[in-house]
Amino acid sequence: MGFNATTIKLGRLFMVAWLAFFIYPLGAFLTDRLSTDTRTYGLLLLLALAALWAWFWTRIIGGPDRRYLVPAIVAATLILTVFTLRTPPQYGSLFLYAVIMAGAAFPWRRAAAALILLSVLAAAIELIRGESVTASTGQFLNDLLVGFAAVAGRLLVEANQQLSQAREQIARLAVGEERLRFARDLHDLLGHSLSVIALKSELAGRLIKNTPGLAAHEIEDIEKVARDALREVREAVTGYRQPTLAAELAGAHEVLTAAGIEYHVDHDHVPLPPAAEAVLAWTVREGVTNVMRHSQAKRCAVRIINQDGHATAEVIDDGRGGTPEAGSGLRGLEERVRERGGTLTAEPLPHEGFRLRVTLPLRDVLAPLDTVSA
Repeated sequence: MGFNATTIKLGRLFMVAWLAFFIYPLGAFLTDRLSTDTRTYGLLLLLALAALWAWFWTRIIGGPDRRYLVPAIVAATLILTVFTLRTPPQYGSLFLYAVIMAGAAFPWRRAAAALILLSVLAAAIELIRGESVTASTGQFLNDLLVGFAAVAGRLLVEANQQLSQAREQIARLAVGEERLRFARDLHDLLGHSLSVIALKSELAGRLIKNTPGLAAHEIEDIEKVARDALREVREAVTGYRQPTLAAELAGAHEVLTAAGIEYHVDHDHVPLPPAAEAVLAWTVREGVTNVMRHSQAKRCAVRIINQDGHATAEVIDDGRGGTPEAGSGLRGLEERVRERGGTLTAEPLPHEGFRLRVTLPLRDVLAPLDTVSA
């Protein structure tokens, strides 16, 4: 789980709490027998370093005063250099505070260079004030290890922040994809159903005076289509809807017959993967809807072909043809086809009519069982 703003703030306050280790040199300055000058400048340097340390973690790292990052580290280094040289060796070294600041402040390459430089400086100061080579080497290694621990902490925070940003981006993409899916499904569902309702309403209006029985039948069909559309919209909202070729071919037969358009279907009854079958079913629905809306056709043929590792759906009419308009339906269908690695062709035929063809690659294709016409 990524670090939120509260967690990072608490972490910085925890670093400020490292000032508690100042209790040891502070107690020594107040209780040991030291000259007034040594006690005074020692306490003042400790106070200055404490104020700088607190400012660094609360205001400079990731805060409004970040422009003072380098000056703060340089100032801390100078304070610690003077403090270490002017205090007796038994008080130890506080150079790790500057090392931690450098490790947390810079990207890891620059931080590594700064850590080596500061660790060498700390070891050299130990030698200058009379410590042994062994003690100076220990000081060097101690500061270096603590500094690289600070670098690791910075990298961990950055990695968690990047992870949080990636999760937010994934969530935004998922929301966008879901909106696109819902808009696409809603157009395909309601566009087809409303076209059928409009067609049957017009037919019922013409029949109601002379043949009220047939008009009542059409009105019953309108009620059925409306209820089916409502159910399909609910299924689309929950994301569970998956159309089938059998249902779409039956619906195409019903609506084209009601519109007075001769209908013919060639269908290879071969099991298809559900995702591929759904795309072909959407193709049939979109093609038949466009035939009813725009083609002014007298005949319409639907072909479902499964051969050579590919499944193809074609909707062909003998209407007025023309260049197709890239409406929401065709755009949505093209997106579905592209997701399956297929191709979509929507084009007028040479003499008359129009053809919508979708071809999808398949795996584990079975041989056709039979071909039926209706």
